[in-house]
Amino acid sequence: MKFDLDQKLTVLPLQIIEEFTFQKCLLPKEIFTKNGLRPGAWMKCCVEKTGFDNCYFLCQVYPRDINVNCCYLDYGVGTSTLLEKGGILHSLEAIECQTRDSEQVVVTLEINESFFKSRLHKLTTSMLTINLKQILTPLNLMIGSVVRTKSTKNYGISAIYIDSCKNTNENTLFQLDSQTQLYINNIYISAKSNASEVKPFFKHGYELVWKEIEDLLCNSRLRDMQIESNGIRPHLNALLIGPPGCGKTALLNAFVEQHNCNCFYISTENVLHEYPGEAEAQLRKEFENALYLTKHLKSKNPTIIIFENIDLLCPLSNNASNTDAGNSNRVCVQLVKLLDELHNSNASILCIATSSNPSAINASIRRPGRFQHEITIDWPNEQTRKILFNAMFEFSQAKPFLTPNKLDVELLDLVGKRTQGFVAGDLALLVQNIEQNQVKQEKEFDIGHFVKSALNNVRPAAVHTADVRVYKFVEGFETIGGMDKLKRTMEVSILAGLRKQEKFRKFGLKLPKGLLLYGPPGCAKTTFAKCLAKEADMTFISIASADVYSPYVGAAEKFIVRIFDTARKNAPCLIFFDEIDTLAGRRPISSNSSSDVQVRILSTLLTEMDGVIDGSDENSQQILVVAASNRPDMIDDALLRPGRLSKHIYVPAPDLESRISILQLIAKRMPFAADVNINKIAEDTELYTGADMCNLCNEAALLAFERLSVDSSEDDYKINAQEFDFALKNSKSSLSTNQLSLYTKFQKKIEAKS
Repeated sequence: MKFDLDQKLTVLPLQIIEEFTFQKCLLPKEIFTKNGLRPGAWMKCCVEKTGFDNCYFLCQVYPRDINVNCCYLDYGVGTSTLLEKGGILHSLEAIECQTRDSEQVVVTLEINESFFKSRLHKLTTSMLTINLKQILTPLNLMIGSVVRTKSTKNYGISAIYIDSCKNTNENTLFQLDSQTQLYINNIYISAKSNASEVKPFFKHGYELVWKEIEDLLCNSRLRDMQIESNGIRPHLNALLIGPPGCGKTALLNAFVEQHNCNCFYISTENVLHEYPGEAEAQLRKEFENALYLTKHLKSKNPTIIIFENIDLLCPLSNNASNTDAGNSNRVCVQLVKLLDELHNSNASILCIATSSNPSAINASIRRPGRFQHEITIDWPNEQTRKILFNAMFEFSQAKPFLTPNKLDVELLDLVGKRTQGFVAGDLALLVQNIEQNQVKQEKEFDIGHFVKSALNNVRPAAVHTADVRVYKFVEGFETIGGMDKLKRTMEVSILAGLRKQEKFRKFGLKLPKGLLLYGPPGCAKTTFAKCLAKEADMTFISIASADVYSPYVGAAEKFIVRIFDTARKNAPCLIFFDEIDTLAGRRPISSNSSSDVQVRILSTLLTEMDGVIDGSDENSQQILVVAASNRPDMIDDALLRPGRLSKHIYVPAPDLESRISILQLIAKRMPFAADVNINKIAEDTELYTGADMCNLCNEAALLAFERLSVDSSEDDYKINAQEFDFALKNSKSSLSTNQLSLYTKFQKKIEAKS
């Protein structure tokens, strides 16, 4: 019989008022009077909790003078859902008690790490069964119920699942006696995740990595068959590599939970200790526990040992200080020995290590037979970032304290384009930033405003840790006055291919990897590179020769490699080398110490541009190298050949129309008087560069500022024609005909080669 309660009762733990009582539920007296309940009757107490499926607990009900809005309940025997934060009792269901003895009961054990520290550890299966029988005998059980009592917790047992009872109905209570036979069907380790705090893992973008780990799991099952048939034993070790925050730990936790794996976590915090030898002993203990669970307790679930940040556990010898080198070497030797012994044993145990810096791992760990199989989590592309962000955002909007919102296609496209270099952790931080703004906002708001604000405030973690600054510009070609012919050249040769890559590839064309902007100083070569990055929707990295050169041998070459690594992480990216002639000048016939450095830098730069290190044409096309130079004749020919800086664009001094456009742009931020004739000034400034034009206007503005007095009116705060005339008399072009002839010769040289 089922009793639906009219008044919902808040469930509180029975241990608050009765500490040593089991399977008991205290209800207000009014419930008994109203529903005709019998004190001491066995009931299935049905409880509901927000965010979880309804659950029940097996208890005897008793009346008590308590608050009519609550009840006290023992959680010892019930369903698998934990009620650490309470719930609502909504109904009671009477249960029939079995009168005959139980013949045979089958259970499954869910244990945790403290099990291996309890007195049950190292017991045989038969002895473990006897101890379990002592725990279960005082309790009233039902098929499908779960036992979680204080005694089981003390033994390191998270739960005992009652799988079956011979000759007993599912909805009937039974007890164990001295004649009951108890069998353990399976033993496994509980997952680390807390059921009261759901942290979902979004699998999109991780499908290939997930599949590779599943293949390892499949190999572990096949290994048992191959061992029995004396076949080849496959290695079950893998190194999971990815940048910080990319989701390595979350991926493994989700995998362990989905496949019900027995998992042993090994990290520096739980292995490394103060005294020598303790770390090695802890490693041996973890491996012994894994072998004991697999071979002696015969767990049916797959077993995995996870090494978090193995580069910290087994670093390269030259990365450790003299005091720590001995300790790390001992730990590394012990781990290598344990891995080799594990491979030679009959146990099918997976070993998966994670690392954000694989180059810092001891070489003996990565050799064949240990962690030679490497699985890499790549940086998410634009489409993956959009899907991940949308999934995280929708999950966050389900929280009760937020007003649900949805993102339109335009906002998602904006997020995808503005999050170059972001990994899953950065996207989660972006969503958290939006959440905080939503909570602070009291009135109605535009979600698009919060998304754009978060995009401006949140920077990827890779940028914080890198010594290469990455920029994102919002100003395009409209900020450059005139130069229309040059803009059209860039539109056709560079931007058209970037914007329509699929059509570009259908003609068998490849995007240029490099572009050389050469011309006189002050003609906006750097500005053109920045605007090109904005128009192509690329991130921007600016490098000068002073940033690269270092007094330490090899440091300059490493910096070049880091530049391209940072660009790949923030792809699509434009790398701008200013004054490339000082960085990659012509190689001299006779060498000296300074020229040797330049040759090594040039060699590294050529290798990176060829994509030898990256090895992927698709990724290489996501990086555009733009170099600027005032002396193109000084650049090494190897850098100027097709496939590297293949496109050479001359940035000339502005012509008459361009000078007029420049003055019109300057007039928007400087107050020109009505008598200023922009066309006349443009005619009088032949061979002036863009920088010369800006300097001319600044000089005229300073003259206007000097004539101001206390009695000046509003009209006096303008630059008049007289100040421009005076500034023109005292200024001249920074260019000469000899300089321009140098660029003419270079153009003829390039045309002759082509």
